[in-house]
Amino acid sequence: MIKILHTADLHLGRSFTSLRDKAREHRRQLLKTFEEMIELAIKENVSLVLIAGDLFDSNREYGVVIGKVLSAFKKLWENSIPICIIPGTHDCYDEESIYRFIEFPPNVTVFTPEISQKCFDDLNLVVYGKVFKTKTTLESPLRGLTLVEGYRFHIGLVHASVKKEGLIDRDSLLIEEDDIANSGLDYLALGHWHSFKDCSKGKTKAFYSGSPEPIYMDQKESGSIALVSIEGNAIGVKEIKIGSKRFDELKMDIGPINSVTEIIEKIEAKADSNLILKVTLEGLCTLDLDIDEKQIEEDLKEKFFNLQVSDEAHPKLEEVVNVTYPDSTVIGKYITKMQKMIVEKAGEERELYEEALKLGFALLQGRTKVIE
Repeated sequence: MIKILHTADLHLGRSFTSLRDKAREHRRQLLKTFEEMIELAIKENVSLVLIAGDLFDSNREYGVVIGKVLSAFKKLWENSIPICIIPGTHDCYDEESIYRFIEFPPNVTVFTPEISQKCFDDLNLVVYGKVFKTKTTLESPLRGLTLVEGYRFHIGLVHASVKKEGLIDRDSLLIEEDDIANSGLDYLALGHWHSFKDCSKGKTKAFYSGSPEPIYMDQKESGSIALVSIEGNAIGVKEIKIGSKRFDELKMDIGPINSVTEIIEKIEAKADSNLILKVTLEGLCTLDLDIDEKQIEEDLKEKFFNLQVSDEAHPKLEEVVNVTYPDSTVIGKYITKMQKMIVEKAGEERELYEEALKLGFALLQGRTKVIE
């Protein structure tokens, strides 16, 4: 049996600015998960490791990141495990490519415009990877593929999006489903999409491995690698969850809610120290429900790896004031009248008119929830 560990989209070195004070911790977690993946490859006694693009988050990674990668690849070399890498969109093979400057161990093959295949005689297998010098091109990396004769197994390595109806992806190569079916490959290791996905067509097994850890903070299905087994003519592909962190989102209709405490309790019910949670407050609520998103995040930050709360139930006063509607429109007349009342009032009465302006503006925009 031949075992292959297929991974992609590790994005080592990513800054994660949206995670604020947890950014450094998650950068370290990417490296830790990468190292655990290498240990898994050794434990599973795999014959080959495939990295389908975006090993690095950019072509300007230095120091610790490079050192960790070289150390991990050396471990695989010591265990006689070869590695094939294709550059992605973040670490593309341009004039400043990181792959031009790193001296990898002898077990590493990086595909370039000059190197498009690697033969493994002991495995009776060839790996193919067509690389371009730019992130995008109209040319499919699978079209015109010529398979090397005399080998039993043919494996492709591509960092691209499979073209789907309505899909527009300007930051990647595009391949057609027919390209997969007509490739003649036994297995196609795909990268660029961050969730595990079966894209097999015709006689070709084709899979996205997903990213080992969440990279973008709105992707629920990341956190995996693919373990490929070839026995006889049968190819099996197993998703292995390896990520420590996960993303989820909670959309909460706060129309029926009477207090901020109740909102906090509903969020806290999902508490998990490894969870990146995005909460969106929706609907329309009573005027006296004073919501401070940042305070909620602060109160609950120890309950989650990262918590982001967005209040879309309350239009911000400055947003309403800055919106331009002609006085000839209903909304324009309403805003002008309420602004005049706000200027004339003071104290609690002024605050009441400010809330009325926000609420009326929301209702006139067609918000579906009406306060009773």
